[in-house]
Amino acid sequence: MILVTGGTGMLGAHLLLNLVQNNLSIRATYRTKSRLEETRSFFKNTTADKKNYFDRIQWVKTSLEDLYTLNQVFEGVELVYHCAAKVSFAAFNKEKLYQSNAEGTASVVNLCLKHGVKKLAYVSSIASIGADQSLAIVNETHNWSSSQHHTYYAQSKYKAELEVWRGAQEGLDVVIVNPGLILGSHFWDRSSGTLYKMIHRGLRFHPIGNTALVALEDVVEVLIQLMESTIKNQRFILVAENRTQKQLLESIASNLNKKKPSFPLHYGLLVFLFVLDKSLALLGFKKGFLSLGLIHMLCSRQEYDGSKITRALPFQYRSIEDTIQKTAFAF
Repeated sequence: MILVTGGTGMLGAHLLLNLVQNNLSIRATYRTKSRLEETRSFFKNTTADKKNYFDRIQWVKTSLEDLYTLNQVFEGVELVYHCAAKVSFAAFNKEKLYQSNAEGTASVVNLCLKHGVKKLAYVSSIASIGADQSLAIVNETHNWSSSQHHTYYAQSKYKAELEVWRGAQEGLDVVIVNPGLILGSHFWDRSSGTLYKMIHRGLRFHPIGNTALVALEDVVEVLIQLMESTIKNQRFILVAENRTQKQLLESIASNLNKKKPSFPLHYGLLVFLFVLDKSLALLGFKKGFLSLGLIHMLCSRQEYDGSKITRALPFQYRSIEDTIQKTAFAF
């Protein structure tokens, strides 16, 4: 039995479809009925679901905080793809991020050890590497820098990875993937899908920093290959290409035949907005959204080296430009 946590997320849903098409015994977790129905629609639209792929999956409603149900979910499970996570860069989600990503992953690791799971594949993020900003290019050998500002999301994923490495020290075989921004279709209200919606509606602003990109299909392919391989206790950055955020948004706009964002969000402007946001939050007019970690991320010129995976597996990245075109067509 294979377990996929976060089965109704963009990555989780695509991973499940790939696994179930190979006639594997699959169990998946979900949190809400609406997300489950959205995933059912994705299966139907993608495959016409003539073989009832969606219904072949054992769906279990639970959360990473529901230890009683989660313990039952792990019964008979041999392999785990841990995709469930909360993704948010809002400062007011600090506690929820820690609870879902760090504490939730600790629970997953503990249950893997308890139930004798053979291997855990954890989907992290390049944000969790947190390398020093003085590094122009980041790879798997670089470590977390505690001397700089990080988003609360990055901190929660970093702590989650520490739990995974703890599991490895206690005898659990693990692999971690650190994807950049995952480009994929069908889930337009979350993840990278929101970029297409914003461009379509007329986004006029663009951050000045870089962004690391990878196709959704590549992440799915690598996860499955790593799970089936003898590779263990390693991490892999999954980045096909580094672009400026302006270049990414302009490419999406061109493929949607929409106006390109032209107003740069410079560091000074973002700091001004941060002070304003913080002041309004202190006065009780709104929840605080911006953080210095988010500003540094939006303005960062760092790039990420995703070549290690191409040396470890028979794998080559898809073209990012082709992926943007394909996703824009789906949108």
